Amino acid sequence: MYLNQDSEKGISLTGKDIMPTSGNERNLSAVAYFILWVGIAVQLVTPITAAQLYPALSPMQIIIACIIGNFIVAVLLTLLGDIGVRYGIPYAVFIRACFGYLGAHIPALVRAVPAVFWFGFQTWMGAYALDAIMKMLTGYSNLTLLIILFGAVQIINTAMGMEAITKFEWLASPSILIIGVVLQIFIMKQHDLTFGEIFSHGGEGGLSMGFAVVVMMGTYITMALNAPDFTRFLKTRTGTNAKWWHVNKGSFWAHSFGLVGSMLLFTIIGLTSGVATGTWNPIDAMVQTMGKDNPLLLVVCLAFVILAQWSTNISANLLPPGYIIVNLFPRKITFAMGSIIAGIIGLLIQPWNYAEFVPQILILITATLAPIVGIMFTDYYLLRRRKLNVEELYKVDGQYKYWKNFNPAAIIAYIPSGLSVLLFPDYGFVTALLIASVLYYCLMKYWICKIYDQPEVTDPYFQIETREVKKEA
Repeated sequence: MYLNQDSEKGISLTGKDIMPTSGNERNLSAVAYFILWVGIAVQLVTPITAAQLYPALSPMQIIIACIIGNFIVAVLLTLLGDIGVRYGIPYAVFIRACFGYLGAHIPALVRAVPAVFWFGFQTWMGAYALDAIMKMLTGYSNLTLLIILFGAVQIINTAMGMEAITKFEWLASPSILIIGVVLQIFIMKQHDLTFGEIFSHGGEGGLSMGFAVVVMMGTYITMALNAPDFTRFLKTRTGTNAKWWHVNKGSFWAHSFGLVGSMLLFTIIGLTSGVATGTWNPIDAMVQTMGKDNPLLLVVCLAFVILAQWSTNISANLLPPGYIIVNLFPRKITFAMGSIIAGIIGLLIQPWNYAEFVPQILILITATLAPIVGIMFTDYYLLRRRKLNVEELYKVDGQYKYWKNFNPAAIIAYIPSGLSVLLFPDYGFVTALLIASVLYYCLMKYWICKIYDQPEVTDPYFQIETREVKKEA
């Protein structure tokens, strides 16, 4: 039971949408989770990124970067997803253990910014496809109106909750994969290309493989942070004595095949479009390839674009910031309200104005989030050894109060690790993660834990008592 102790001024830690999930709320199967990840991973940022990396890098180099970068993300998703599997808490709540009750808002907002950015960007891509269909069928065009309408539909879908999101993914994911394969075959046929010809192209230079790997990680490294937001709904055997692989194997296979497989397919589509048409915009590539000769197929492919953006946005770009906004005011804002606020912000900032700089944006996102990944991993696995005092996360005067509700160790570790990216931009993720991990571990172990008692860290015999959660109204 989690008591209402939100009495200290300015702090509210409990609310029905951020409490740990109980057994009957864990209704997401491993197969459904795989389908969810297919829906998340199929979007146009991936082919755009691949097309913009070419011709500086060869198609084969871009494929290798895609596989390496996304497999690393899949492993991180599974590692940090264990938090949701084991304790049923969202990212915005767990991060209190690392940054403190108020300090948690810093990494939460850092996570929310790229999510709302990509929501607006991908809504523009979907509306761009809708506009192309409308111009072809009626001769009328109104991109701004379509952005607003398409954004509103996605926001409503997300506000209906995880069940509505999952149902849509079951509909969208198979359709998207089938149309994606058809599109790939059609482009190759229209331009008389073979895979041998596509991959025979060399790179012109100017970019490193390290840069490409980090760019490929940038698309979904955001999701590694808030993996608990999804895994907290997974059907799995939990308990403090459960073996890690036993409870996380379904999560690992869903992440690996759902993410890496989908990203690989769409990277190949992006490369094919880039080689064949010379444009990074997949919608322009479709119109250029099919034109007036295949209007029906063009409409189908543009519908595929719309589904792809929709399926990604509702789960990857609205759900996470929705929870983060709820965590800011958990007693005043519901998840539905948080999703609406996130969506409106994403449209107002008009991120489509930066469409030509996708790789640079992804490298920046990776660099700013890598220190948080390092801090979370170090706190959960190396310091607390997967033992988390969940009840204290919801107590205003609990053990995670630290100094004035901020953990100095996390703040100090974050700053230099983030700045290190400026010195090593091509390998910024690795340097930022390692520096943050080492600094945070040393500062916690030899300073903070000696002042602010953390029994999970200091007591090797500390045991977690599991209790049934009572939701608050």
